[in-house]
Amino acid sequence: MKNNRYKTMLDLNPHNLLDAWWQHLLMLFVSAVLGYIIGYRQGVKHINQIEDQLARLGVELEKCRKSLLVIQPDIIVATLGARDDLKLVEGIGPKIEKLLNTAGIHTFAHLSVTSVETLETVLRNAGPKFRVHDPRTWPRQATLAHEGKWEELERWQRELGGGI
Repeated sequence: MKNNRYKTMLDLNPHNLLDAWWQHLLMLFVSAVLGYIIGYRQGVKHINQIEDQLARLGVELEKCRKSLLVIQPDIIVATLGARDDLKLVEGIGPKIEKLLNTAGIHTFAHLSVTSVETLETVLRNAGPKFRVHDPRTWPRQATLAHEGKWEELERWQRELGGGI
């Protein structure tokens, strides 16, 4: 008797209906449609999240690309053998000279043609303690040093008074 009860509970057609097969097909079809709808909605939500993340990363990538240093190859070739003492420029100490050398700036000639924006980027990327330095006069000072106008450079540095 006990066995009979379990058999009836698990039987797909407990009432022995002749047309129960279409009810089974209908239940399968409805469950398939519901599964598709649920999966589709979750997929759309997931795609939207990934697209948002992609947009954020794209913006971040553009920021990184804009902050890259571009070093011109002809200047690199010209500076391979020669190095100037960049510390002679007012505002550049040993640590900043190392930063500039790491960025590929080794001579007064190269420093004189380097944009202020590039110099600010080098300082900004080095950390907060270097952001207080103002490189606006460095290219002009480097031009004077490169041209050998030492007296004019000294006079200008005295006017700057160790400021900039």
